[in-house]
Amino acid sequence: MSLKDKTIEELEEIEEELNEQEEDHGFSNYSMKIEVYKEMYRKLSQLVRSRNEDVQSSLDYVKRKLIYCLIHYGTYLKTEYQKDDYLATRCLEEALKYDKTNPLAAYRLGFLSYKFNDYTKAIQYFQNALDNDHYHKQHLYHLNEQQQLNAHLYLTNCALHIAKETYEKMNQLPQAKTQKIPKQELSPLFSSLIENEQYLMRHAFYKVNKEGRTTCSKAECEKLIASPPHDTLLVYFSDRTIMAFFNGKEASLTQDQGNMLSYFLLNSSEDVPATRHDFSVVDTIIPNTYITNVSRLRRKLVQQGIPSMILTKRYQNETGYYYDGSYPFYIMYRSDEEIEYR
Repeated sequence: MSLKDKTIEELEEIEEELNEQEEDHGFSNYSMKIEVYKEMYRKLSQLVRSRNEDVQSSLDYVKRKLIYCLIHYGTYLKTEYQKDDYLATRCLEEALKYDKTNPLAAYRLGFLSYKFNDYTKAIQYFQNALDNDHYHKQHLYHLNEQQQLNAHLYLTNCALHIAKETYEKMNQLPQAKTQKIPKQELSPLFSSLIENEQYLMRHAFYKVNKEGRTTCSKAECEKLIASPPHDTLLVYFSDRTIMAFFNGKEASLTQDQGNMLSYFLLNSSEDVPATRHDFSVVDTIIPNTYITNVSRLRRKLVQQGIPSMILTKRYQNETGYYYDGSYPFYIMYRSDEEIEYR
């Protein structure tokens, strides 16, 4: 029986089964969750259209969960350890379909379009992102200041790329050789294009530790990994994978594990350890699921030769975990991919 033939109650049971599987196997079937939420959304939308306003809150809740999965996990649907830009594009487009005013989804689509040299489409997405961010300031997925600046630079670069390509094509036309086409002084514009590209490259990544956050280039991240400081944990969200490095040892992490480890490093302490509620963004995480997920993360790090630095402590009647501060660390990730709403 397909999901379309299921009732809302049966779909909720499938969602519960998927949550239980996460506890058993240590990872979520986000691809299946997305399909379940889509069908829930379709059925609840039909009820709302038939003037059953009692289900509006349920529809809004399902929409939140659907968009969260599409934005956070769309890039990892194929494999939980490696990004897929084409899957990410498809999921972000779907997120915009369900939430047309989402600034971050439009911004990321602009970034991916720019990456694929589709400058016309990139202009549309970046402008959409800036407009959404301006007119919907309270949106859960708003842009941070770096993303706002980058969006303007990307917009400028897209226009310059299109101008350059158009000028080159125009000069190849037969008519251009027989008629006196005005010579365009494009050198200053191309200089601006190069300068903007260099700026974006220099500030492509965030490098974060306990002292604060700075921007750096991808090359600087890779240089730090190639020649790391002794007894220092490095967590690198690269363009393809998420890795943890320590004294020549390395561990491949899922997105959930990378996010969890980063949260412990930056936001937990012995006085205020992180509980499951810190990770319950749109859904309340089951206590056993949280404990199991943290245990798998800690075990993976230790098995790969990375010392234990996440400790356990009861906090507000919950199992909490915190970074013990035994080693310094750096977390590196693309500034374009930061999500303000976590």
